[in-house]
Amino acid sequence: MGEDWSRWLDEAPVAGDSVSQSVRSEAPVARLRGDDNGSGGQRSILVVGGCGGAGTTTTVLGIAGEFAGEGRPTVAVDATSAGSDLALRGADEHLHPVSLQSWLYGRGDDEPAPLRECLSRATSGIGLLWRDAEPLRRRATYLTVARAVRDAGYTAVYDGGHPIAARQLLPLLADADVALVLAIPARNDAANRLRVALEWLDDQFGDPVDRRGGGIVGEVTIVVSHQYPDQDIRVAEHLREHLSGWVRDIEEIPYDSHLARGELVRHASLAPETRRAYRRLLTGVAS
Repeated sequence: MGEDWSRWLDEAPVAGDSVSQSVRSEAPVARLRGDDNGSGGQRSILVVGGCGGAGTTTTVLGIAGEFAGEGRPTVAVDATSAGSDLALRGADEHLHPVSLQSWLYGRGDDEPAPLRECLSRATSGIGLLWRDAEPLRRRATYLTVARAVRDAGYTAVYDGGHPIAARQLLPLLADADVALVLAIPARNDAANRLRVALEWLDDQFGDPVDRRGGGIVGEVTIVVSHQYPDQDIRVAEHLREHLSGWVRDIEEIPYDSHLARGELVRHASLAPETRRAYRRLLTGVAS
């Protein structure tokens, strides 16, 4: 943790300077913003782990639960490559047998079935879409999924799992209407590995003339999840010291014994401090 993180990003070139090939071997992918995201101006959110065991699923459920508390139709979507335990952890009211793929092609001719009828349910009021290990058919991507969710009138919170460079996440990362949360556990090694994810984001989606805090990295919110009690690991403090001004924000999720059990997550059973942390996180990333 002794590294000077404030120097991780390439020096921003001055106006008129060319960017050398040693900095970028190819042009980054442009992040596109639509004219209307279909959910009353509310941004969808993608949560990705900076390493394994980062708490992406619990973070998704926490954010989605706070969305639902505002009365917004919200769905937590499994955006992993082969399926996660999102619905198994979050569907404390009803686990529906219909998968994301079954919903997406439910009416035939690549037309989705009515979303409301296909969702698993949580007592917090959110719906959940789980996916199985089968690939999306034909040329469908998670952009296809995102459009169908928006057309149904829902705000989506995507569980992208790990790694951030997974192929299925690229359409969501390229969509500037999707806010990005990068989650890590409160461990020193996870903080060190975070640099790799941020550099990859900048290489793939950044703008070579962006100044400090610009581009996709400047839009990232980092979440540090405390997964053990009485853990005196000041990862978030260190990141704030060295990444403030580079990323949008750094939030901490405190240790919560309800989450630590690894069982069904009931939003109402979270500690008040945990819910306040998710509320702060939602307020920051969804604006």
